[in-house]
Amino acid sequence: MRSSLLLLLVLAAACGPPMPAADAGSPATDAGLDLVDAGSPADAGAVDAGPASDGGPFIPVVIQASLFWSDAGVVDDPQVVSFSKLMRLASHDDHGGRLLSEWFHRFATTPHSERALPAQFIDEVARVQGADPSRWDLSRLPFVITGLHNRVDLAALEPGGHCGEFRVSAASTDPTLQPFHMLFLFRQPLEADDTVNGRVTCEGTARRWAQLSTLTGPALDAALKATFARRLTREHFLLIETVEQSLSPWEWRQWVKAPSSSGLPFVLENPPLFQQLDLERLNQPGALRSSFLAWLETNADAAVTRRAPIPEAFRPPSVRAVAGVPRQPLSLAGLDAQVLARHPTLRQQLELVGCAACHTADADFVQTRADRSISPFYAKELDARARHLERLSRGEAPTAPFGPLQAMPALPP
Repeated sequence: MRSSLLLLLVLAAACGPPMPAADAGSPATDAGLDLVDAGSPADAGAVDAGPASDGGPFIPVVIQASLFWSDAGVVDDPQVVSFSKLMRLASHDDHGGRLLSEWFHRFATTPHSERALPAQFIDEVARVQGADPSRWDLSRLPFVITGLHNRVDLAALEPGGHCGEFRVSAASTDPTLQPFHMLFLFRQPLEADDTVNGRVTCEGTARRWAQLSTLTGPALDAALKATFARRLTREHFLLIETVEQSLSPWEWRQWVKAPSSSGLPFVLENPPLFQQLDLERLNQPGALRSSFLAWLETNADAAVTRRAPIPEAFRPPSVRAVAGVPRQPLSLAGLDAQVLARHPTLRQQLELVGCAACHTADADFVQTRADRSISPFYAKELDARARHLERLSRGEAPTAPFGPLQAMPALPP
């Protein structure tokens, strides 16, 4: 079950901040919450290690045992994970066909962006398998699992917090619906030994993940299957993220459970993207831009270290990027000159917490592809997450910023 990581290509979820405490309606993206002080060049990318701890014995983390899995023995085992299983867990009816049909049709009707191909694809499924989605065999659909991702680094070490996320990436292999990638997010809740004297540590959860690195062969296989079964549950489901180019350009969205008017208990809707600035609207003169500049002047110290949550009013429901075309930068014209002088990389750090910049500054659009290889950028992220997990498992309570966890990430131009 353990194979060498390919360091060239694939959607892991490279952008990826943590979800707010326990509200699945407030989505996070692949932007990462890993606290870096990037305010000065000398400190940029340095992870805050938190308070020192004598902790337990040091366990060197093996990425393929404790953080990322793309081995066929794992991702092709329907008892462990499959697209049909993910849809069952996301749905209300332990099947997922009706939710999938509603969801793919929704791509064509969202007012900010209409993409017809997902709806056309699901209409073809109905033509082949019948008009009742609840009777579809979802295991026959052309989707593959491309990886499982432990994001314990997204832990919220605060009262009411959590121990990060567990993610599953999937991709379409249909010749017409591609590139089309999905990321299913599940919360890692606090367990009994994750709090000490009322303080959230996530040390217990982190230690159990790290201890997988001490196993090999059948013992590792069995431990992974048991661990994944605990993580992949309906009550822990948070949201789905998509990055696709069914119609040019590339587009990122997130999909959360929302009230339904179609007779279903809930449907998947497309809220504002977590930690993504709406550059098109914010660069236009007006009340919204004025409000944003006022917020930024107040929160510049946190924004430049990628610690400032972006208010929903400043975020778009989707973001697009054209390959080979320079991305529109955020304009900070009119911001207090002293703030700009004190924080020369403020614009780039603000942009880096969102998918559009994170996936174009030093990374591929997709970090875990359908062939289950990973990009060099994601390989660096996994190395940084391994060091973070080692510290967290010893009780050091390391913190992390929004955006990449790796030291000195490339900033947007």
